[in-house]
Amino acid sequence: MVYILAADKYLKYTYRPYENAHSKTVGRSRILYIGTTKKGAGRPAASAVNKASEVFYHLRGVRTIDVYVVTCAKRKNVQTWRRLEAALLDAFLKKYFQLPKYNKVRPVHVETLFGANTLQKLIERFEAK
Repeated sequence: MVYILAADKYLKYTYRPYENAHSKTVGRSRILYIGTTKKGAGRPAASAVNKASEVFYHLRGVRTIDVYVVTCAKRKNVQTWRRLEAALLDAFLKKYFQLPKYNKVRPVHVETLFGANTLQKLIERFEAK
């Protein structure tokens, strides 16, 4: 199971291609964090509380954080939830040139089980609410 944490305000994502170059705003997104859990709904709730406390401490104006659960079909001998997380992070990275604000490590994106357009539409769905 993959979950997405989204704030009630948009966050700026800037891009600086080189160290000495000026940064430019690439876009705005409500997505704060994309993570996975293997066991039940307890982990997203606990993670939402931990991430929410970080966000409320560091970001001004954030009052609520929404938690969205994203699932996919099972496949034999494949950890699809990990691949879905990696694919969503890769799609976010392609759009904004960086990970969501509170993701620290990027999982290795091995192969595409999911279509690129589908992943982009999924990210845009959580940005628009």
